[in-house]
Amino acid sequence: DGALAAPGFFACFSVKVARVVKVATMNDPVPEIDLGALSAKLRAEDQRFRRTFALGQLACDSGSAPASPVRSLPDSPVRSLGGGFELRKRISSLIEARTGIEAGDGVGAGVGERLERLVAMMPAAALSLWLSSLEAETIDGPGWATLIQCLTVNETYFYRDPEQLAFIRRHLLAGLIAAQSNEPQARLTCWCAGCSTGEEVYTMAILIVEALREVGEAEIRGDGRILISPRWRIKVLGTDIDRAALLGAETGHYADFPMGPFRALPEALFCYFEATPAEVSQSLPGSWLVRPEIRELTNFMPANLAALDPPTLGVNLVLCRNVLIYLSDRVRCHAQGLFYRALGRNGTLALGPTDVLRRPEQFATEWGPGTVLYRKK
Repeated sequence: DGALAAPGFFACFSVKVARVVKVATMNDPVPEIDLGALSAKLRAEDQRFRRTFALGQLACDSGSAPASPVRSLPDSPVRSLGGGFELRKRISSLIEARTGIEAGDGVGAGVGERLERLVAMMPAAALSLWLSSLEAETIDGPGWATLIQCLTVNETYFYRDPEQLAFIRRHLLAGLIAAQSNEPQARLTCWCAGCSTGEEVYTMAILIVEALREVGEAEIRGDGRILISPRWRIKVLGTDIDRAALLGAETGHYADFPMGPFRALPEALFCYFEATPAEVSQSLPGSWLVRPEIRELTNFMPANLAALDPPTLGVNLVLCRNVLIYLSDRVRCHAQGLFYRALGRNGTLALGPTDVLRRPEQFATEWGPGTVLYRKK
């Protein structure tokens, strides 16, 4: 999940954007809000919760009684403040206006629940002043960077939605490669919007190389090196609003654990990863690195789906899967306009299984086994 994208759990890579909001009243000083510490606490809680869930699933599969983790919410100081509902509404509206993320008013709404948990850990008297500091800061500021890190879900993994990926490989990629079989210079570009911790970006790069291998335009040597015909120019761009997630994605370093980033990766595709060097594996046992030849095909940059312009143009494929569900209706419509502008002639858009195309007149629908793609008209 991207522009929000859980976190491929880079236990190997911890990014902390420290942001301490210092506020005081005319009388007693108000406690400081250390957003960096609060963000780290939220992430640690989420990791424990998911690991408990994963172990429960494994126990269920083996015939034991499954674990039933329950994440409770502490009492929110917003509710104890005068005009607390209005304050909560102002925070949610500001988040939506700046990021496009729909924080919602209910605690069960995903991002809304994360906001409730964040607010519940803050000193009640500091909330309105914290909100004022966010209003005065630009979206690129450290306060917003840490808030976004708190709110984004980052649930993603390699080879997610395999039916759609198989259709992209067999139908779309094969066609693009065949159409350029006689070109002295061939290109294939992809934009993964809301890429979170990068698993989707690397998945797409791997699928492209797999498609090239089938027609003799790429090979894997006996020593594991990946060679691609020099006539090909391949670029897979990953963007997300969470800058910390992008920094982790650039490393290409992922831990392996139950319900983790490798949960759906076919065994045959592990050749595109290499064991973590000994000096790193001591601190992160059971982890893998994306091979450098695959990392060279990728690029990561921050981008907001509420922005005026797309980060790139003329791409063959745009993927925005399991991201739009976290955005407001206004920004969902706007984002699909960005995708249309980013796509080149006859470019293809791939959305998540629950996403609805808001501008169907701009695309031709292409159905595949268990999935659908949208071709730009």
